[in-house]
Amino acid sequence: MVTVTDIFGPQPPGIDLNDNQTPQINATVIALYIVAVIAVILRFVTRIKVQRISLGLDDWLIAASLVPLTTLLVATILAGYCGLGKHVWRGTLDDVVNMRKILFAYIFIYLVLLPSIKVSIILLYRRIFGMNWMMWLCLALSIGHGACCMVAFLCSCRPLSYFYTQFADPSGGKCIINLYAFYLGNAATNVFTDVITLLVPIPIISRLQIRPMQKVLISGIFLLGGFVSVGSMVRIYYLTLLATNPDINWVMGDVYLWSTIEPCIGIVCACLPTLNALLRRTTKLVLGSNAERLFGSFSLSASRRKRRDKSQSKSRSFQQLDGNEATPNAQLRPEDEIVLTTVSAHSEPNSYRRDTDSVVLMDDSARMAITVKHDFDWSEDHP
Repeated sequence: MVTVTDIFGPQPPGIDLNDNQTPQINATVIALYIVAVIAVILRFVTRIKVQRISLGLDDWLIAASLVPLTTLLVATILAGYCGLGKHVWRGTLDDVVNMRKILFAYIFIYLVLLPSIKVSIILLYRRIFGMNWMMWLCLALSIGHGACCMVAFLCSCRPLSYFYTQFADPSGGKCIINLYAFYLGNAATNVFTDVITLLVPIPIISRLQIRPMQKVLISGIFLLGGFVSVGSMVRIYYLTLLATNPDINWVMGDVYLWSTIEPCIGIVCACLPTLNALLRRTTKLVLGSNAERLFGSFSLSASRRKRRDKSQSKSRSFQQLDGNEATPNAQLRPEDEIVLTTVSAHSEPNSYRRDTDSVVLMDDSARMAITVKHDFDWSEDHP
């Protein structure tokens, strides 16, 4: 009968078989899971109660991501009962096989979850900025990378069950893909796609007509997703230990931990840019009139409204392009969490000439102002 010692060698000296990382692993992943769920709930509260706008595909997709995230949480806890976070020599070979079965399901769900979070973030960019070629590229990379990794994983072993029976029955099949190389390659490409996705909105923000400090603060909100990349890099470090350390149950404890932390942080970071309106509302209730001073330094919507009010004080002839009178509290695009555009028209009736009329979009001081000229003929008939 094959034993754990036959497969993984004798127990190295200095190892205490009573060591157990499972409670710490479970506590950490449960805490971060709760934070991710709260972030999604607050996102929906902001959309429905504060902004009073319809939910978009990005909102539903990030909510749907909680389903596979819950599965990862359950898989991590179940793996603890099969020896995860404990030394492999403490359990039996059946424990190793059962943990590998859970690992198989874990990897499958993980490969579904990460692309869905990235796609949700890109759809959020689309809601705020619109789509450009870089966003289309990120969307294609996220979906394509996830699909390729899924196909490679499902074709990694023949038969597929050999993935988890290889230790109990080494001659029962073969793995045609080096699984350790697959883990590392997947983690490295995840970091690459994370960085690309995070950097997409930065050039757009840099071109906005706002103060430099506002650009820094707004960019910082989006770049908070860099914590996901940090988690991925830590995960890569622990994955490299799998190739040399025979104590796989112990090493896999850290791999499970950081593989669950990564999507939890990803969901939180995907929700942060949408919570600006809720934060403003809550702070206003607490601080009163001081809230505007607090948010005036980094809120694009406040900045835009300030510029519009200033322009209106100069001329009463400003109006929205739909012809309605502009008001100080008007919000042209309520679906934007961070309002980026102001569209208004300015006419100067006292400056009409017989050959031309000028309409200036936005105010004359804007560097990106668009001037639209209309030619017409003026004629008078006298009886």
